[in-house]
Formats: sequence, structure tokens, C-alpha cells
Amino acid sequence: MSTTANPAARPKSRLTPLRALVIGHRWVGILLCLFFAMWFASGAVMMFVPYPFLGDGARIAHIEPLRTEQIVVAPGAVPAEAGISNPSRIRLLEVAGRALYVVNPPKGPQVIVSATTGKRVDGVTADQAKLVGEHFAQTPVANVSEPFDYDQWVVHHRFDRYRPVYRVDLADGAGTQLYVSQRSGEVIQRSTHFERAWNYAGAVIHWIYPTILRKSWVTWDRTVWWLSLVGVAVTIAGIWLGIVRWRNQVKSGRGGMSPYRGWMKWHHIGGIVAAGFVFTWIFSGWLSMDHGRIFSTGEMSDAEDSAFTGISPLQASKSVTRDMLRRMLPASELEVTALAGKAYIVARGAGSGPKVLEVGSSAAPSSAFPDAAIWTAVQAAWPGSKVDAPTLIPLDDIYARLRSTDGIGGDGVRVVVHDSSNSDVYVNNITGKVIEVMDTSRRVYRWLYFGLHTLDFPFLSNNVIWKPLMLILLMLGFAFSVTGVTIGWKRLVRKLSFRRA
Repeated sequence: MSTTANPAARPKSRLTPLRALVIGHRWVGILLCLFFAMWFASGAVMMFVPYPFLGDGARIAHIEPLRTEQIVVAPGAVPAEAGISNPSRIRLLEVAGRALYVVNPPKGPQVIVSATTGKRVDGVTADQAKLVGEHFAQTPVANVSEPFDYDQWVVHHRFDRYRPVYRVDLADGAGTQLYVSQRSGEVIQRSTHFERAWNYAGAVIHWIYPTILRKSWVTWDRTVWWLSLVGVAVTIAGIWLGIVRWRNQVKSGRGGMSPYRGWMKWHHIGGIVAAGFVFTWIFSGWLSMDHGRIFSTGEMSDAEDSAFTGISPLQASKSVTRDMLRRMLPASELEVTALAGKAYIVARGAGSGPKVLEVGSSAAPSSAFPDAAIWTAVQAAWPGSKVDAPTLIPLDDIYARLRSTDGIGGDGVRVVVHDSSNSDVYVNNITGKVIEVMDTSRRVYRWLYFGLHTLDFPFLSNNVIWKPLMLILLMLGFAFSVTGVTIGWKRLVRKLSFRRA
């Protein structure tokens, strides 16, 4: 007769808080370790192959030059024709041989109006998208898709105002695809076969970015935020349990760090060794989904933005004539904008440097917005606070010069505001737009997210050890996660086998 007790006859243990923590960590951890392993592995891929991105400068550099004879209609009449009473942006650009005004509402899709006839245009055709793609890449086009709203590489909500889009396949060896907005004819995204293939193993799974989920920003945001938060909780529980088991082992006098054997031993010891990095990395990853929940977003409020510009784009457009626009050529894109209550025209592209013209001024266009205008605008947005004169962003500015593409970058000026939040306002002095408001809350976020998640610390910014160090830590986190996946799989197999028996 077997002396082994029947598992079914064993009395159930009383559910103490510690046991509840063990059970919760065990079963939730089985699922979460899969995500942890996925996040660590895909994070390593993202170090070498970032998500496809077409910057504004690259987009404008490839637009056709505007032609003087096509600029017949002044911008002041355009918003009414577009049916937008309060536009947030008014631009003029060349699309497939036509000069078109692109008018953005505060929210929703943009509208185009011919600069020659003054009439609204119902988007661009596939043939025109082909011409745009050929001029952009200076390469023959192999195929143009039918217009569509979403695919994996234009799923971000920043593309919403441009939808639907055409996918333009270039006849090159890199498998390059351009995405042309049906609403405005602009190239808004570019990717190669290499980038697309590696990003399925990188950013797409790291950000949990499948098109079906990501095309609803709210659904995606809440899903990833809660999943990451549960991951943080499971990590804390695991660290606590690991320490408790280790201390009990030391007190027992049996020697060694762990009371376990096999995979459980590796998971326990690995957790103790990697606990600090695993927690800070999962925690900082959760913070990437903050989006204003805890920390400030780095954006101005609507009231601050209105005070910064002083007048609306519609008011600014009323003072701009077609001759003023023609005066700004050569250019590929002209924008009517405002700063500190004055109207301006900004010209970029066509192989020439940027030009900024104050409407009504007899002075020649300058290469950037004047510091005095930027200072006045910031002063208006933060009334009652002392505002220092704008300075070029210093080379040692640790809040602007981030390693990530989410950083402010080195271009533009910094304006120090002596308010209760110690705000630094970073302004692009070519476009006149605020890049970011770095207040106390945003600075804390910079260290907790960028610092902990990508080791973006000053002493590692240009150090050759950053990449090897990051890879070692990611591999350590991945190996630890694999032990959890293996333990979970073995436990599930045992449970299923027992039930079948």
C-alpha cells in the first residue's frame, strides 16, 4: 500500500495574506512572464531598428517648389471655402503640379482648397498620388493602392487628419513604401521592407501595437496601461516573496540562497539578482503610457496657447495678400501663423533656407522668429511671471538632448519662466511653435521614464558602454522571464494531466 497521501484528500490550507500573494503572483505571473520576455527581447530589437518615421523636415525637403503664377487666391478667403470657421493651421504647398491650401480644423480631417481657383478640392486621385511619390523619391512607382484608413505603419492617431491614404510602392530594391494622404497629397510616412520586417519583432509587439487594437487610441491606451500596471504589481509581489523566501532560508541554517530546486531555484535567484532592473524597467515602461494621468504632458493649456499666439490663424490670414506669399518664394511650403499678436508667413523647402516674414513689416524676411517676439509671446502665456530672454538650447541641456526620438532636440531656443513650476519653454524659432514645456513634473517624468527605461543619463549619453550595458541588462531580464514562462508551462501541464487522470 502506497504511503503517499492522496492529493485530493489533503486539507486545504487556510488562505492567509501571504498565501494569497503567492497564489496571485503564481497565476498572474504565468501570463505576465510571457509579456515580460516579449518586452525584453523586442526592446533589444528596437535599439537597432526603430519604428519607421518621416520627419517634417524630410517631408518638406521632397515637396515640389511652389510656382508664382499658381498663387492667385489670398489665404483669407480659404477657411470659408473649406467650411472651417476656426482653423488651427493654414498652409500652402505644391501637390502634383497644383498649389493647394491645406486647412486644419481644431479637430478632425483637414481640407484642401485650390490656390488658383479658390474652390474646395475633394482630395487627390491615385494618379496624382503616383506623381507625388515619384517626385518625392525620384524613383519610379510600381503600384498605388486604393485609398484606405489603416495599416500597421500609419496606425498612430497623429495620422487621423490625413486619412484615407494611398500606399505607394516604389520600384526600388529596398521595398520602400510611401503613404500619401488622399486629403492633402502629402507624404506622411515612409518605410522599407527591412524596417517593416524587424519592427514586427520590435516595436509592434513591444508597444502591443497590432492595427486592430491601436486604431482605437482609447482602447489601446487603457489596455496597455492596465496590463503594464498589473506587471508592476506582479513584480513587486515577486520581489517581496523572493526576499521572504531568501530570509527564511538564511534563518533555517540550511545554507544557500534558495529553498527551491530546478527551474524554481533559477527563478528565485534570478529574481533576486535582476530584481532592481526588472522592476525599474517595467515601472518606467508603464510610465510611457502616462499621457497626463500622473505627470504633466509638456504641452501648453488652451489658454496659454491662445495667449502665446495672440491672434488666431484666421485673423492672421486676413492680413496676408497673395503678393506677400509670392515674395516668400522659392519655397515648397508656406504657412500663415501668428506669434504675440502679430501675423507671420513661414517659408520652407525648395532647396533654400527657412524664411520668416512679419506681415506688415518693411524688413526683409529673416531666417527665424526674432527673440523679442518669442519673449513677448511667452510673457503673454505666463503673465505675472518673470521671463528670461530666449537663448539657444545649450549643448549640456539634459532635458532637451535625449537619446530617444521623443526628445526636444538641439534646434530652437529655451525660455526660462520663473513661475511656481520652474518652467522652461522650448520653442522652435523657425516655425514659432512651442516644442515642450518642461516644468517640475515633466522633469521628474524625464528621469523616471527616459532615465530608467533607456538608461538616458548624462554620464552614459555618448559613452560606448551604453549599448553593451543595455543589451546585457535586457538579456538578463529576458533570461529571468524565461524561467517564469518555463515554470508556468510546467505547472499548467501538471494541472491538466492531473485533471485528465
